[in-house]
Amino acid sequence: MRPVNSTAGPAGQQAAWEAYLAVTVGLLPVLYDENGSGGWERANPRLGGVAIRIRRSAPMWDQDGPMLVAAADSAIRLYRNGDQPALIGLAHAIAHRLFQLAYTSGRPQHPAQHDQNGTWNEHPDRSIDEPGTPQQRATRQHRPQDHEKGNDND
Repeated sequence: MRPVNSTAGPAGQQAAWEAYLAVTVGLLPVLYDENGSGGWERANPRLGGVAIRIRRSAPMWDQDGPMLVAAADSAIRLYRNGDQPALIGLAHAIAHRLFQLAYTSGRPQHPAQHDQNGTWNEHPDRSIDEPGTPQQRATRQHRPQDHEKGNDND
């Protein structure tokens, strides 16, 4: 499957995908290895490889590049301090961001569409998600949630 639709450009998308694979296929399985087969020591070169990929590709990822470089540097510090749970969590966060860079525009997507004037239009498939006509949906009352009801002695 080929990455599409990213602001990083094709080369940046490919670099993000390769770094994503280095984290998810190379680094994370080794970090999760709890059989005592030297998994922690084997993580060192793999983490170094991920950090090198991120540093080399960071200029292609606009504002995400410096953020990912800082995250990779933090991951190295966590490795040196022996904090495996935090390193695993950070590796997952790095992988998530790399995946977004590889396969999306890297920006949060809103379900509504913009027209040329910058105004929001109703999502074309909104009727599938929520029953009723737009008028009925607009006039529905908000049902209080449990956390909004308060205590009996308030």
